Amino acid sequence: MNGEGFGNGNESFAVELGEAVNAIDFSNSLTEPILGAIDNLLQLASRSVGSAEGSVLVRDGNDGGLKFLTAIGPTKDKLLAVKVPPGKGIAGSVFSSGQPMAVNDVKEEGSFWSEADKITGFRTVTVLATPLAMGHETIGVLEFVNRPGEPPYPPFTPEEMDRAAHFAGTIGRLVDAYEFANLVESLFARSLKASIATEEGVGGGAKDAREWLSNVSSAPEHRDLLLLGVSLREIVSRGTAERDLCREMLEALLRFTETRAASTGYYGF
Repeated sequence: MNGEGFGNGNESFAVELGEAVNAIDFSNSLTEPILGAIDNLLQLASRSVGSAEGSVLVRDGNDGGLKFLTAIGPTKDKLLAVKVPPGKGIAGSVFSSGQPMAVNDVKEEGSFWSEADKITGFRTVTVLATPLAMGHETIGVLEFVNRPGEPPYPPFTPEEMDRAAHFAGTIGRLVDAYEFANLVESLFARSLKASIATEEGVGGGAKDAREWLSNVSSAPEHRDLLLLGVSLREIVSRGTAERDLCREMLEALLRFTETRAASTGYYGF
């Protein structure tokens, strides 16, 4: 086979191969079904607590800021562009404290952040917000705003706060899965395209992946997990002896952490 179908010479072949790889759409292959599940649960949760609007906010960087992952209601598209500064608003307070809040009238709540209303043209009156958590870490906020109809709205009840917390448990796990899947998608697409575009081999690719992961804006636990994965892949690719040593070290470390967890009573997630 002389490769004439791919163009004239190696240079043309490389260009056409690169274009073919770039045409592959890696986006949303993992995250789309998870986001769909979050949307479905958000719809169900909103009806359960008697709210007209609902949203899921997630971490925006590592400084305590938030962004909207998804929302229901006519202002959804505008909300997805809103960034909540660290510690701002009712959602920011819930995120930093890890404690739920129910506010009957935001005009009487000093922590209310009005910029989102200014951006969307929406009028927030009453709010129910509860944290999304994984293990001992808060990873986002589940928020419900207003009731159907016109104000004044009845306040959110303790029973509705309990329902919101129940939904928050499942949505929190899905949000964690979504964030990790999003990072995996990005790393996979980057690594595959880089492996075809370069002749560095496994070592160079791993070095590039580690450098990218070290600087990417992502949840630290997700980034560290993939950094470990990249390093392990590089080790096991070098031969049987390296794989055996790596496996023995990991098994010893696992035994140590299991013993430590049993003594402290903490098993992570």
